[in-house]
Amino acid sequence: MLHLLAADPIDHVLAHPIFQLTQHVAITNQMIMAVVAAVLMLLIFPTLFKRATAEPPTGARNFFEAILEFLRVEVFRPALKEHTDRFVPFLWTLFFFILFCNLLGQIPFGEIITLITGEESHLGGTATGNIVTTGALAVCAFFFIHFNGIDQVARALIDGTYGHHAHHEEHTSNGTRGHEAAHDLEHVRGEGLAADVPNNFAALGDPTHHYADEQHVGHHHAAPDDGNLHGHAGEHGDRMSPGQAMLLAVPLYLWNFAPHPFKPGPTDSKIMWVPDVLVWALLLVLELIGAVIKPFALMIRLFANMIAGHIVLAALLVLIPLSSGFATQLAVGAPVTILSLLIRVLELFVAFLQAYIFTFLTTLFIASAVAPEH
Repeated sequence: MLHLLAADPIDHVLAHPIFQLTQHVAITNQMIMAVVAAVLMLLIFPTLFKRATAEPPTGARNFFEAILEFLRVEVFRPALKEHTDRFVPFLWTLFFFILFCNLLGQIPFGEIITLITGEESHLGGTATGNIVTTGALAVCAFFFIHFNGIDQVARALIDGTYGHHAHHEEHTSNGTRGHEAAHDLEHVRGEGLAADVPNNFAALGDPTHHYADEQHVGHHHAAPDDGNLHGHAGEHGDRMSPGQAMLLAVPLYLWNFAPHPFKPGPTDSKIMWVPDVLVWALLLVLELIGAVIKPFALMIRLFANMIAGHIVLAALLVLIPLSSGFATQLAVGAPVTILSLLIRVLELFVAFLQAYIFTFLTTLFIASAVAPEH
């Protein structure tokens, strides 16, 4: 026990090689825990949700279904609106993988094995306490966000609907058209979504239809803007082939990635495109830097929060063997033990909180990429 207490406070948050895969590649304890988290997900969710049932969920299924539904209705849908179902699988997977890694890190596997066998063991650990793991999650989120942003532009070009965002229909909780006053509020659809649950259960099963913008319905169409480089004609723009759409999707995505503060209107002089493009180019550089900083912030936030609690716990426990005499150790050990238990409870809360924050921010970034008009 004294060996554990006297250990380096940051030793147990570092990656420790368990066995060598090749001469230069070692499998660490944190890699193993990441695989364990993935395997648990592959075992738990297909088993619990292998078939649809009308029976009220109970036990573990009820626990997980409550979390899944909360995320989908209260977190994803207010931001993603009609795009919700398209991104739910990725976001659910992201949340639970981070959560499982966080929770597995709360179980002191290595310390238990060391106490039982008397030999030091580094099995266990927090996979998300490794910046490589959080970095990999951030990179996945980065590519997923911008790939789908480009894909959304390509879909609109293929459908001939690119640029028709002048009017967005607000729906009430029963799925009917909302009051006209609501249409003046750009983000009003993100409010009061919980009211949908008792009034229209169909909204939960098909948010894509329930929250679909009626922007392509006859009288709600806006005339195409010649200055937007959209190339539309009539009520719908000219449909493009998938090949043409993919070629134009990337430059158009970048064109809309930064604001156009001086974009000339239909009656303005075309010379205003000169200052607009110059300012847009400057803003584009800043936006691209921001696009890299966002996943970097996700990586650092998750990594730092998952190792902070472990380091504080280890530092507190080290105070016990450093004290001289049994009475002093007892006087120090009693409050340290109580404080350690409280920190453990806080760490359990942080495990859920950090999984939520990472997923929530990723949701917002996806929404800004696929539906910037919202």
